[in-house]
Formats: sequence, C-alpha cells, structure tokens
Amino acid sequence: MTSNVEAHIPIQPPLRGFVPVIQQLLLVPEGIIIALLLLVHLASGRSSVTIILAAVFIMSFITRTVALHLARTAIEMVHYRQATWLIRLSLLLHPWSADTLALRGALALAKGSLSEAETSLQRSVTLLFNQPASHAALSSAYLESGRPHEAARAARQSLVLNDHYALAYLYLAEAERAQGASSYVVEEHLRSGVAAAHRITDTAALQCALARHLLNEQRIAEATLVLHSAEKLLPRCSISRQAELCFHLGELLIAQGQAERAREYFRGVENLDPQGRYAAAAWRASRL
Repeated sequence: MTSNVEAHIPIQPPLRGFVPVIQQLLLVPEGIIIALLLLVHLASGRSSVTIILAAVFIMSFITRTVALHLARTAIEMVHYRQATWLIRLSLLLHPWSADTLALRGALALAKGSLSEAETSLQRSVTLLFNQPASHAALSSAYLESGRPHEAARAARQSLVLNDHYALAYLYLAEAERAQGASSYVVEEHLRSGVAAAHRITDTAALQCALARHLLNEQRIAEATLVLHSAEKLLPRCSISRQAELCFHLGELLIAQGQAERAREYFRGVENLDPQGRYAAAAWRASRL
C-alpha cells in the first residue's frame, strides 16, 4: 500500500458491537436455524416436524446460494432482467444478506441507477463491514455521482481491509485526481493497482486508466504501450467489463486522434451492453 493510503486512519465500522458470531448469523442464518432444529429434534423424541422444517431451510439455503451465483453470472453476461429476478428471489429468502445487497448494488451500478447502487452498497457495508469489494464498489458509485471525497474515503477503507484489492487503487486514484492531487500521487495509485491486480478484468481497467493519465501528461509513447496492452486483454474479459473498457478505449483513441477506431469501440459498447450505463454516451460519441 502506498504511503498516502497508510497515512489515513482506518474508518471504524458503524456496527462495532457486531461480533463474528452475529456476522456469521447474518451471512448464513439458515445454518444456525438448522442446528437449533436438530437439537430440538434430538431433545423432543425425534419429531418428524423438525426434520421437515430443517429440510425446508436447507433447500432455502441451496436455492439462495444458486440464485446468487446465477445472478452474478447474469450481470457479467449483461442479462440484467434475469439478474434482477434472481436477486429478488435471494432477498426474499434472506432480506439482510450483505452479499445479495452488494450484488444488487453492482447491478444498479451496471445499469446506471446510482441512487439505488449507493443505497444497496451502503446497507451491505453496514451489515458486513469487512468486505473490501463492497467498499470499492461503493467508491465507484460515489465517483459516478460526482462525490470524490466520499469515493476516496470508501476506497481507502477497502485498502485498509485488503491492500491488494486492485480496483480500490483505481477508484482512489480517480477520486484524488478529482480533488486536485498531484500527478505523481495519481500515477502511484494506478501503478500500485496494476501491480496488485490478479484478475484480467482488473488489470485491463487499471491499464486503461493509466494510459489516460499518461496521455494527459503528454507521455505519448508510454501511453501507447499501455493502451495496446489493455486492448490485448479485452477479449478475455467478461461482457460487462468489455463494454466498459470499450467505452474508455474509445475515449483514449479520440484523444489520440484515431476517430475511426474510436467509433468502432463505441459501436462495440452498443452491441455488447445496449442497456448498460455507457450505452447512451457511446451512442452519442459514435455519431460525432
């Protein structure tokens, strides 16, 4: 982690009284209920009612887990309607699931519904504070809403929890840039993120941001190398991430004067994710 991150005092969770046992209860309440039902079953002469109830909660847990997995995949494949129904099902089975609320926030962010994204992610963070991904996603939502101070705060908290969470460096860099941080500080965050990234999608996103930064600094040769590296990673990303990266790559190519190539990327956004948050802007840019 960079010294700029370390210099800030970690943010204290709003529910400091939450002990690990209670957090586990919120994550998998079915497990506690099933255990209690089994104890009741043994103490009450092996009643068939308790076995039936335990089976119901087991099926509820399995259904919720499968729904979450399918919803996450649906978001990556930009099948937003299916993701919405699966998340609703998961919340019906467990309304206080931090994981499901975080996923609902990610879905809202993908569609450009910033207010809903913030609300869901804030609830997720309140229920389970120690998830760096939720803080980073909340930072992204704050950035999209034009609130860099809150975005920087959430990104720093993500890095306090996990200083190898690459996307948090990206959002911290963008937030501090918006607040007037020096070019050196912004680049330091971006390069730290690239070094920390383990997923192809994160590497590509950080390289795009780094290329944009280098272009702004008139370091054309370096920017071009980083940009080409990001372009090579594009086909290996999820569809949702490809759409986002196509938009940013189009912006970068416009800045380099490559308007025709930029239009190809903008049209790619429309084809990949016609209902996503970048679709309208990409449509306008492709027709300039």
